[in-house]
Amino acid sequence: MNDEQLLAQLRNEVSVPSGDDERLAAKLAAAKAYVASAVGTASIKNEVLADCIVSCAADLYNSRDARLGVMDVGDGTTEPFRISTDPLRSVWPKLKAAGVNTGGLVIA
Repeated sequence: MNDEQLLAQLRNEVSVPSGDDERLAAKLAAAKAYVASAVGTASIKNEVLADCIVSCAADLYNSRDARLGVMDVGDGTTEPFRISTDPLRSVWPKLKAAGVNTGGLVIA
């Protein structure tokens, strides 16, 4: 999957139909690096890899609204709630399901 297709999937995932190109591209590039490190030398299907990259990029993109892992929805009636600061939080279970033993509990 090329960068243009990944960017289109990311836009759909974070509901940004147009604009914010620079930030979306930066988060996509960072996500590709994070996921590549997590996958290592394992072989996974391109569809799974693309899904992992888009999920990670979406989490990175939305992290602006959750500084230090705390998000306040701002409606005045709810308390702030904790969001994981792990950029691969949504990726670990996907890689595990694809047969890649990775993450914090892996013993080599």
